[in-house]
Amino acid sequence: MKHLSIFALFLVMFSIGCFTQKDLSNSKEVMKNKESINLFYNQALTVNTITRPSKVLAPLFAEGYKSYNSVDSKSADQLMGQLEFFWKLIPDLKWGIEEIINEGDTYVVRSKATGTPNGDFMGLPTDGTKSFSITTIDVHKMMDGKFVSTHHVEDWATAMQQLKPAPTEKKTAMDIANAFMEAMGKGDMETMTGLMHDDMVWQNAGDKSLPWIGPWHGKKTILEDFLPKFGAGFKTTKWEPNDALSTDDTAAYFGRMKGILTNSNLETDEFDYALRVKVKDGKVILWNWFEDSYEFSQKFHGKK
Repeated sequence: MKHLSIFALFLVMFSIGCFTQKDLSNSKEVMKNKESINLFYNQALTVNTITRPSKVLAPLFAEGYKSYNSVDSKSADQLMGQLEFFWKLIPDLKWGIEEIINEGDTYVVRSKATGTPNGDFMGLPTDGTKSFSITTIDVHKMMDGKFVSTHHVEDWATAMQQLKPAPTEKKTAMDIANAFMEAMGKGDMETMTGLMHDDMVWQNAGDKSLPWIGPWHGKKTILEDFLPKFGAGFKTTKWEPNDALSTDDTAAYFGRMKGILTNSNLETDEFDYALRVKVKDGKVILWNWFEDSYEFSQKFHGKK
């Protein structure tokens, strides 16, 4: 009985030793695999100045490695090429590990990907002013510190929503007309020019002997011919809008005005005016003045 007890104790100790050795071996395998996973996310997926994706990943991929998504698969070379492209497109790309779950040779990694693309991002034009932040889930098969395969899911739909430019508020005809008049009053030619349609018409009816009587067709003609003549011939001393209304593409103003005809240095009496403005594609395409053309003509020709 005594010999049997000693033999039984020996078997127990041998078994414990075997299990301890096996657990230790598994622990080393897990540590090695997790070290490779950390390199994958922190040095290949995340842009840095130390290395490049291909340099990090080439020794970490097992022969025949495949990366799978819900549509297709990529070889090791294809995946490394995609990451090299991502580094150029998203210079601040970061892929941070948030959780690792291990079961045998399978490692599930939940991570957060962030970045600010500058260029064509999955068909969406970006300019480096908007960023994305999404959750990703990867399931890696690992063996001896190498990636055997990866199944991955990224929430790119959310990224696309985050990167879309904010919808611009559509400006009304009156918004555009007001901006044009404000720029004209300030002598802001850059803003005025930007608000003029290439096919704009400036219409002033009246005595043809006045050098600015129109119509004037085209942005270039208005800028180079009409505006210099009108600016040299008439100086507004009062321009007071009293009423305004607008539709989808038209704004109308009604008010009182007067001014000096520089040809005679005579000032007009105060008179009523009307202005019709039409817009197209967010720019002024028609600027139609209705004014007291008789008063203008009289004062231009020196008649009091």
